[in-house]
Amino acid sequence: MGLSYTEAIRLVEAEAYRKRNVFLSRAETCSIYAARGRIARHTIYSPISTPRFDTSAMDGYALSSAATKDATVEYPRTFEVKGITAAGDEPFTEVKHDGPIPPCVEIMTGAPFPKTVEQEDFDCCVRYEDVIVEERSGRRFVTVTKPAKPKQNRRLAATDFQTDNAIVKEGELIHPNQVMAMASVGITELSVLLKPRIAVFSTGSELLLAKEESTKLHRISDSNGPYLTATLEDWGAIVDFLGVIPDQTEDLEQALLRGLHGSRYDLIISSGAVSAGRYDLIPAVLERLRARTVFHKVEMKPGHPVLFSMLPRLETAPDSEVAFFGLPGNPVASAACLRFIVVPYLNTIRLQPQEKPYKARIMTMNDKLGSHHDIPLGSGKPVTTVPMEKDVFRPGTLCGSTDQDLMVQLISDHSPGKIKPFLEANCWIRIPHGVSEIREGDSVGIYPMR
Repeated sequence: MGLSYTEAIRLVEAEAYRKRNVFLSRAETCSIYAARGRIARHTIYSPISTPRFDTSAMDGYALSSAATKDATVEYPRTFEVKGITAAGDEPFTEVKHDGPIPPCVEIMTGAPFPKTVEQEDFDCCVRYEDVIVEERSGRRFVTVTKPAKPKQNRRLAATDFQTDNAIVKEGELIHPNQVMAMASVGITELSVLLKPRIAVFSTGSELLLAKEESTKLHRISDSNGPYLTATLEDWGAIVDFLGVIPDQTEDLEQALLRGLHGSRYDLIISSGAVSAGRYDLIPAVLERLRARTVFHKVEMKPGHPVLFSMLPRLETAPDSEVAFFGLPGNPVASAACLRFIVVPYLNTIRLQPQEKPYKARIMTMNDKLGSHHDIPLGSGKPVTTVPMEKDVFRPGTLCGSTDQDLMVQLISDHSPGKIKPFLEANCWIRIPHGVSEIREGDSVGIYPMR
C-alpha cells in the first residue's frame, strides 16, 4: 500500500513549517485601502478608545434631563435654544442661562455634547420628533411634554473600542469589516505578509502553445495552466505562467531552472509528466537537479501520481530550497491536487488554518430536499462505489439545505479528463479511505469551490 493522503499532508505541513520563518520575514507595509484579502503579519491593536468624547445618537436638542422630570402635556417644560452644534464642531463651553427658562443646544448626530456650565448638565438629547418648536421675538424655544432620561440618545466615550482592543489577529485574513474598524481608530496602514510568488508551467508536446492556431488535429489547448493561474491568484498569490513545455528533458530542466533563479518564487507548480509513462519525465529531471523528493504517488483519487519535492536553489541563500509540486495532467486531477495537496502548504507558510469541511448528506438527481431526514446512515440506496484504500475527492453540486442538513449531489460523470461535468460543480466531496460505498442520505465532508 502506498503513502496515505493523511501522511502526505503531514509531510507537506512539516516542509512548510521549515520554510515558514523565511516567508514570514518578508513582510511589507500596506495601506488599509489595499488591505482586503491580505494577511496580517502582527496583531493590530486599537491605539485609542472610541468614541473619544460623548456624542449625540440623534438629531435633536441637548438639555438637562433633570429639568424635564415633571414635564407633561398639560404642564410642559420649555427650553430656550442657545446655539447649534454639528459633527466636527468643538463642544459648546459657554451657554448663558439668563432668566427662568433653562437653555438647550440644537445638536446633530455625531456632534459633541456641550460641556456642563453654570450648573446646567446637558446630559441627554431629545429628538426633533419629541419637541414642539416655536419662535418668539427672534428667539427660539422648544417645549418638552414628557420626562427625558439621563444619557438618553447619548453615545458615551470609550463604549465602542477601548485602547489595546485587538482588531486583527496575527495571521488573520483581512476582511472589509476589519478595514472599517481600523479606519475608525485612525489606523491607516499595517504590516502584511507578502503575497506568495508562484511559477506555473504546463507540460506536454500535445498542448498548443499560446496563440498557436489549432491546425493540427491531434493537438489540444492547455486548460491546466490558465486554471491553476486563476485559482492561485484567487487565493491571493502572484503567479507567473512560464508557458507550455514540450516533453523533452532539456526543455523541462530549463523551465525548472528558470523557476529556481534567484529567490523570486516561493513555489513552482507543473501539470503533467509525473506518472509512469515513457514521456513522464519530471521525476528524472528532478534527479538531475538533485531535488529532495518528499513523496511521489499518494493514495488519493484522482491525483494518485502527484509529486512533491524540494529543489535546491542555484545561489546560496537563507532560503536554500523551493517547494515543487508536480500535479497530474488530467484537468480535474490537477484541480484536486491543487486544492488538497498544494493549498495545505500555502496555508501553513501563511499562518492560515487548514480548511475544515462542512457536513452534508448525499442526495440523487431525483431526490427532493428534506427527503432523507429519516434515513439512517448507510441504509439508503447505493449511489456509487469508491476504492476503499484511497481518499476520494469528487466534484459535487451543493443543492441547498433543509432545516437540518446541507444536501449535495455527486456530478454525473467524474472522469478526471472531462471538463464539462466539472463546470457544473460548486464543491468538492471528500470520501475518506476505509469507505467503499456511498448511499443516499450518507453524511460526507464538502469543501465549497470559490
